[in-house]
Amino acid sequence: MELGFPKSARLLRRAEFLAIQHKGKGFSEGPLAASWSLREAEPTRPGMRPGLARVGLTVSSKVGGAAVRNLVKRRLREAVRHELSTLPAVDLVIVARASSVNVRVADFRAWLRRAAERMVKGAGR
Repeated sequence: MELGFPKSARLLRRAEFLAIQHKGKGFSEGPLAASWSLREAEPTRPGMRPGLARVGLTVSSKVGGAAVRNLVKRRLREAVRHELSTLPAVDLVIVARASSVNVRVADFRAWLRRAAERMVKGAGR
């Protein structure tokens, strides 16, 4: 299994985040909330593999100071790195809530697996 979180699998632009949050579907569970939309068949950026999920992470100042936010982001990125290959072909924005401060990487990974199941079921509707 290849582990990584390449730039081609990241949402980087504010406009992309906002479009997914406004047009996509969403859900929240525990320490994280998510908005997602199905990916188009063709890659929109060079180097992007079709069928690969793109993920954007948001950790607001409500979570804590800069050091705390960076810790949460590092844990989330590590979880995404391990679970990226299990995610369906979606654009996914993950928003960390204040309760995510004490969550471990393993718990974030479990959340991502549950989210993947939920998105697969939601895409069939």
